[in-house]
Amino acid sequence: MKELKKDLAELKTLSGEAFMEKAKEMKKIYTSPEEVAEIHEFINVGFNEIENELSDLKGEVLVRQQLSEVAKFVNLSYIAEHYFNKSRSWLSQRINGHVVAGKPRYLSEKDKETLNFALKDMAEKIGSLVVS
Repeated sequence: MKELKKDLAELKTLSGEAFMEKAKEMKKIYTSPEEVAEIHEFINVGFNEIENELSDLKGEVLVRQQLSEVAKFVNLSYIAEHYFNKSRSWLSQRINGHVVAGKPRYLSEKDKETLNFALKDMAEKIGSLVVS
């Protein structure tokens, strides 16, 4: 089982043709019911991870799409500085899912709440403004 875990860890780092070759090799080597069960568990966990990542990504694409219209006239620098105490680039990275330190960055649920508060707060301020 130790070798199987090692091979599964290596398999996780591969993609494309290298992944397929390693999987074919492993299929020939690991044939016991316990090994097959371990491989099936590995595959199920992998599918769940992919599903979660896709779900997160869909949510982030939705945030970017929702902001696309208002981003033309809302000052993201102002929102970043006054509501998040961060830079505009920090907010932009999270809205657009940019890779920072090797990982794509997105708005957390708390960040989304803060952004929603900022947009509502700004809408109220603009809505109550009357120039005399």
